Amino acid sequence: MTISSFIKCLFLAVVATTTEVQSFFTIAPTATNANTAAVKNTLSDKQIIELAKDYVTNKNGFYKPIDADAHAEDFVFRGGVVGPLNKADYAKTMTKLGIAEAFDLDPNAFGFCVDPQVKNTARFYVRYTGRQVKNWKVAGTPFDIPPEEGNKRPIVGPTESFCVQFNDEGKARFLTISAPMAFGNPEQPTTGQLGAVLGLFNHVGLEVAANSALNSNVRQLGNAAADLLPDEVAPPRTSSKKEDLPTWWKED
Repeated sequence: MTISSFIKCLFLAVVATTTEVQSFFTIAPTATNANTAAVKNTLSDKQIIELAKDYVTNKNGFYKPIDADAHAEDFVFRGGVVGPLNKADYAKTMTKLGIAEAFDLDPNAFGFCVDPQVKNTARFYVRYTGRQVKNWKVAGTPFDIPPEEGNKRPIVGPTESFCVQFNDEGKARFLTISAPMAFGNPEQPTTGQLGAVLGLFNHVGLEVAANSALNSNVRQLGNAAADLLPDEVAPPRTSSKKEDLPTWWKED
C-alpha cells in the first residue's frame, strides 16, 4: 500500500468512526479582526455592492471556478468551521472541492448593504438552489459521486449570511460566512441543517462526511495529509498554517 492510499484509508476510518462531532447549534461565529473601527470607505457604496454581487456569483469558487486575481494577496477566508485560509490555500481548496464543475448552482443573493463600521465591506444573504450536473470528484479523496438517478430532486440550501471586505483596489481581502439559519427558510432545505459545501454533502447522501468535518480531529488529520502528500493527491486544506497567514489576521 502506498503512503497516499494509507493516508486516505486512515482519513476515511476516522470519518466513519468519529463520535465527537459538534452539534450544528453549538458552533458560534469565530471572533476576527477585520478592521472594525469606523473608517471612511475608499470605494463608493455602489462600487462595494456591485463588487459583492459579482464576487459571490462569479469569483469565489463556489458557483463558478475560482478567480484568484479577484483576491488580494493578503486575503483571508474564515468560516464557522473552515479557516482561516490564505489566498493560495483558499484557491487550492476551492479548486480541489470541484463544486463549480459538478453543480449548477445559483446563490440567489439578496439584501446587500454596506457595513457602516467596517471599511469597504458588504453584507448580504445567500440561499443557493440548483442541481448536480456531473460527477462530484473531490481531489485527494475517494469521493466520486454521480448525480442522483433522474436528477429530479433540486438542491435547496438554507439562508446564510455573508460578509466580504474589499481593499482599495476592489479585490476581496476578507470573506466570512455565518452558520446557516435553521429556521425561517421559505422551504425545507435539502441540505439538512448545514450550508455551503457541507450542505451539499448532506444533499448527495454523505451525511457522515458532512458531520465529520465538524470534528476538529478530522480536520487536523486532513491538514496533516495535505502537508505530507504531493499536491496532486493531497486532500483540500481546512486551514492554513499560522505562519502562512497575513500579519493583519488575528484570532484567539
